[in-house]
Amino acid sequence: MTSELERLCRAKIPGPETGIEIRHTMCDICTPGPQCGVDAYVKDGVVIKVEGTPGFPTNGGALCTKGAANRQYIYRPDRIQTPMRRVGKRGEDKFEPISWDEAMAEIGARLNGVKAQYGPEAVAFMTGYPKWYRPWLHRLAYSFGSPNYFTESSTCHRAEVMSWQLTYGSEMRPDVLGMPDVLVGWGCNPLVSAYPMGRNYLKYREQGGTTVIIDPRRTPTAVQCADFYIRPRTGSDGYLANTVANLIIQNGWADEAFIRDYVHGYDAYREMVSAYTVDEAVRITGVPAEDILHLARLIGTAKTALVQPSNGLTHHINGIPTHRAVICLNALTGNVGKPGTILPTFETAVDMAAGFHTREEEFIQEREPANAKPRVGAQRFPVWAELVPEAQSMDLIRQSLSGDPYPIRAMYAHGVNHRMYLESGRLLDAADAMDFVAAADIFWTDFCRHADIVLPACTSFERSEVKCYAGGLVNYTSPAISPLYESRDDVAIIAATAEALGLDDRLLRAGYDACVKAMFRDVPVDLDQVKAAGSPQKLSLPKAPGYFDTPIHTPSGKIELYSETIAKYKDSHGLDPLPAYEAGYDPSDGTVYPMCLLTGGRIPNAVHSRLHDVPWLRSLRPDPAADINPEDAQRLGIRQGDDIDLVTETGRIRVKANLTAVSAPGEINMYHGYRQANANDLIPLTHLDPYSGFPGFKQLRCRIEKAEVQP
Repeated sequence: MTSELERLCRAKIPGPETGIEIRHTMCDICTPGPQCGVDAYVKDGVVIKVEGTPGFPTNGGALCTKGAANRQYIYRPDRIQTPMRRVGKRGEDKFEPISWDEAMAEIGARLNGVKAQYGPEAVAFMTGYPKWYRPWLHRLAYSFGSPNYFTESSTCHRAEVMSWQLTYGSEMRPDVLGMPDVLVGWGCNPLVSAYPMGRNYLKYREQGGTTVIIDPRRTPTAVQCADFYIRPRTGSDGYLANTVANLIIQNGWADEAFIRDYVHGYDAYREMVSAYTVDEAVRITGVPAEDILHLARLIGTAKTALVQPSNGLTHHINGIPTHRAVICLNALTGNVGKPGTILPTFETAVDMAAGFHTREEEFIQEREPANAKPRVGAQRFPVWAELVPEAQSMDLIRQSLSGDPYPIRAMYAHGVNHRMYLESGRLLDAADAMDFVAAADIFWTDFCRHADIVLPACTSFERSEVKCYAGGLVNYTSPAISPLYESRDDVAIIAATAEALGLDDRLLRAGYDACVKAMFRDVPVDLDQVKAAGSPQKLSLPKAPGYFDTPIHTPSGKIELYSETIAKYKDSHGLDPLPAYEAGYDPSDGTVYPMCLLTGGRIPNAVHSRLHDVPWLRSLRPDPAADINPEDAQRLGIRQGDDIDLVTETGRIRVKANLTAVSAPGEINMYHGYRQANANDLIPLTHLDPYSGFPGFKQLRCRIEKAEVQP
């Protein structure tokens, strides 16, 4: 007969009789975004259950599929358990366990050896996910003397920030709950990719707002939120935006007074968009003429119209011009700096905006090496180099394999997954050609298998972290459980590396608490009290200045439809200061490769490839699959679940066919990062935006071949 205690334990009821405690932590799977509050139910040092923390600022007690699977994520069998040293060939997966002292000594000696022979710039300091330790890794690179700090932001978000900076002088955010008359989500799918913003979309619509979704894919947001859905052909958004701008100007809907006072380059912009006709827009975009006219009227005649572009618009080789073409519509109609439009924002700490400043940037930049050689990618992508204090990762493979303009001989990496890179396997080739590679990670990735030393990192449940949220909120977690095995948190590993390298950086070597307190020394908060409270604490902050209350940080001091920053590279690099439409396809023969491949989008059960080996989440989409429109499938004789090959000039992968109207006819959507079939292997190294260096994930010529049935 079951006792009361057994029933309580089976139900995972916390209390002294069951020995179950609730400990507050956060999920960093979707880092840096929401980082939702989690109540971890812990018994005997083991997480036995997770729930969302009620009232937490991002998730309000809810957890998505990814957060709900945290137990399987934490206790994955492929956790790296102890420092390891390679004893076989790179990629052969032969390692032996060593102590932390041995690992640190070898890292220090080998990296310093490369520095002595080739110079500090020959060491690449690299990171992928998660993002919480990035200021520390960036400072480590600089203290070592290397300008070459690489992040996955070379492919995500940073080009979007660049576009805002080039045009408005600062990053801008959408004030959705300011209730504009019209909300245009251009390429936005927040119900999947950023669900706190998705809730804002739903709330906006519930309150009577009019929502337009523009997206080549018929996404969940398009289905659930759109009053008006527009489906342009992939990569044609810039032409559509400039056609809408021309219609707004022709019909007298442009805010001439606003333009006169606050906008630079309007005459050149007006002349440029005058060539964009509705007839040609129909041909290029596939959008019906009446829909184009209706979109222009909605934006042009609304009292307030909010045009919000997505990060995905920058994942084209015409990404920056396209994104700029879309955001110029806000300035054209005077919808800037007032409720329900776009408002200025800035990053408080580790990519999160909370409404107050820290000294994070100073923490990094005070160690920037003087007279260092140009960062990787600086000569090829000068606009990126001017706006982003990082090397451009998409030029790393080329430079590391060619040695031009100088050699890269070692990699020190945290959380790096080679599948982020185009022709992904070539990053492993680059690693194999290195003198030394060190990799810290939570799990055994393929990149780790090509390293000389591998270090075990821990999850957010096993460490402390300061996190900031919108509205002046600060949180400081404590570990919910002890680090598993011999794992350490990334900042502790970085601090130990600084010591092993003998760097003259006492603050970095002092560890996380000392550094974060130095960064927060001007903020009116006691971090020890926040940590003791165990929940986010709200700061009392003065009202932030409006967009027009401070200088606009562009060369002209105005909103720039004609970018003076880009103009500096017009002749040397062929870049256009105006957001003119440029075709986004690769040069492959369209008759041989008649379809368009899109990758880089989000699905509800994954973030890149971090969760492909979590059983619950993998079960929701067990096989690598390509989304194909039923019209194309019928034409090609393909049925649901058939094996098919996706073929480009660069390669081929075999996947399952998934018939769905999410993809438009002629377009294929493939989620990325699968070990068995990685879509990024199909994209050539050269398929990059010349303004940002971002990869053209979302527009590549391809074809489908039905796999032959094996006898």
